[in-house]
Amino acid sequence: MTTDAAVTRTVAQYVRDADLGGASEAALDQARRTLVDTVAVAVAGGREPAVRIVRDTVATGPDGPAQVLADGSRATAADAALLGAVAGHALDYDDVVDHIYGHPSVVLWPAVLAAGQSVGATERQIIEAYLAGFDVQMALAEGIDVRRHYARGWHSTATLGVVAAAAGVARLLCPDVESMAHALGVAASMAGGSRQNFGTMTKPLHAGLAARDGVLAAVLAADGFTADESQLEGPLGFFALYDTREQLAGVTAALGAEEPGAAILRRRINVKRYPACYNTQRMSNAALDLFNGSERAADIKHVQVTVEPGGLDPLIHHRPRSGLEGKFSAEYVVAAALLDGRLGLDTYTDAAVTRPEVQALAERVDVTEQRVPPRGPAEWDQAYAVIRVELADGSVRETRVDVPRGDCRAPLSDAELEAKLKDCVSYSGMAVDPGELSAELFDFGSGTVFTGFAALEP
Repeated sequence: MTTDAAVTRTVAQYVRDADLGGASEAALDQARRTLVDTVAVAVAGGREPAVRIVRDTVATGPDGPAQVLADGSRATAADAALLGAVAGHALDYDDVVDHIYGHPSVVLWPAVLAAGQSVGATERQIIEAYLAGFDVQMALAEGIDVRRHYARGWHSTATLGVVAAAAGVARLLCPDVESMAHALGVAASMAGGSRQNFGTMTKPLHAGLAARDGVLAAVLAADGFTADESQLEGPLGFFALYDTREQLAGVTAALGAEEPGAAILRRRINVKRYPACYNTQRMSNAALDLFNGSERAADIKHVQVTVEPGGLDPLIHHRPRSGLEGKFSAEYVVAAALLDGRLGLDTYTDAAVTRPEVQALAERVDVTEQRVPPRGPAEWDQAYAVIRVELADGSVRETRVDVPRGDCRAPLSDAELEAKLKDCVSYSGMAVDPGELSAELFDFGSGTVFTGFAALEP
């Protein structure tokens, strides 16, 4: 490894040389599970207006080299990555990694799948490209204070994701370290994404642009396009722009600290049980645990939701008026769970969010952040949610959830993941056999050239 003064080249060298042929079966299995989840939510997201609008601007057809995950159509690699990632993030139902405060797979998989098809890569080469991009993304997060970066308004899914996507695609396309370094430099100038747009169609567009630009950066670099070879670490470069250069040594240290591909086992990959912002998952579990089955809004006098410091950062919509805003509203999520006893894909439609009864209860839900939980042990790992429900008859119900279902510490089983896939296919309305698609996804990684998932072909 080189010194931290040459981060861009160090990352490029890692992408080229990482021996992912020796990746453990556990790492490969985890990667396949993220693929199952990403394709599932992209198929479901394909029916969303945001995806339709983006699709209308992109030329798709039967002859493109890359399959669009949202609907099985064909497009250029860059456009297929764009559409796949927008669809995968449109429902905010995709996986999350706490270490990056964002969503890695929804950017990485559409990018490496589309690029891999365009150059005739094998499934094994594509899964290794995903693992390389994942390793790079986790290492980049060691170079900045991600929490501070996020608090300033940056959407780390996009800012870190575009560079990671370029790394993964560069492993497939770029012939040498120099071109890989240029791909990273090009991608770093494309990074962006403002959290002010959470709860709008632009949030999933962040993921789509990151996937598309990761492909574009690597394609350009493979053809000889140049960028500053110290772009990541330079005084006017990526880390200086998005945080500081004080933690650059963390990037190179992370890439040399463990076996290639092992980051996917060490970092927390959380698969969402409920289709909304990950910061709602604990309160969703807690509210559903308190569901009585007979109470109406008028029976509930007051609801207090308490979470860890920073736990409300993405939940910026306190009186949501659309399904998208509802995904980023603690008040709505808790009210809907207490009244309906379930949180599904149809919970987050405009009609569901604007129901008078749920709106009335949401106005009686208060949310606050507190370092010491008001219930249970003072200690917590990552996050917690405590919900206290005061009823009109004077009784009180209260519970606490630290580890929501789907968290890496309480992962969904393969059967539960398959059930999520089946539900997503049903929601999409597509004529897709979920069993056939599931088999393809869980078996991904053979030596055959990947031309697309047969189950998604129109």
